[in-house]
Amino acid sequence: MKKLLNYISIVSVALGWTGAPAFAGNEDRAGQARANELLINPWARTAGWGGCNIALVRGVEALSLNVAGMAHNKGTEVTFAQTDWMKGSDIKISAFGLAQKVGESGSLGLAVTSMNFGDIDRTTEAQPDGGLGKFTPQFLTIAFSYAKSFSNSIYGGLSVRMISESINDVKSQGIVVDAGIQYVTGFNEAKDDLKFGIALRNVELQ
Repeated sequence: MKKLLNYISIVSVALGWTGAPAFAGNEDRAGQARANELLINPWARTAGWGGCNIALVRGVEALSLNVAGMAHNKGTEVTFAQTDWMKGSDIKISAFGLAQKVGESGSLGLAVTSMNFGDIDRTTEAQPDGGLGKFTPQFLTIAFSYAKSFSNSIYGGLSVRMISESINDVKSQGIVVDAGIQYVTGFNEAKDDLKFGIALRNVELQ
């Protein structure tokens, strides 16, 4: 028994010496998780669904979940919303959306979303308590969209979204693309058809 324990100890030490460090993740994508504000839905009605209604969303609110839903627009739709995000944090989200039917089956859309974080004290390592004035971060996204109904069952859409982020002395811009499809298994007055939705969101253009 004593010899067996000695062998186990020797093997354990040998394995410890020959072990190599392991790293997770992709080095090419390090630091690329940005523009998290794109994941925030500014519209109260669809936000209440938690983003699970990509097969049913319609009109301007579809611009945040599945742009294909804008193809159901029958005329002109204008929407405005202002939200106190995380009450008490002084973060406000203002959103404006416009959808306009064009032709027999198309619809154009415009959506503008702005996040305001209020005034924040400037600090440094030497002056962590502030006293250097204030600055106001600003996040802004503008989306241009087009959706089309290809039949009574198939709807598709594409959206190009421009992003601008700015803080005290740094500013960043980017462009992302959204695409979506909605499919209805049939068409009847009872509206009890089975509906499917597929959305590709926030794909950054390099």
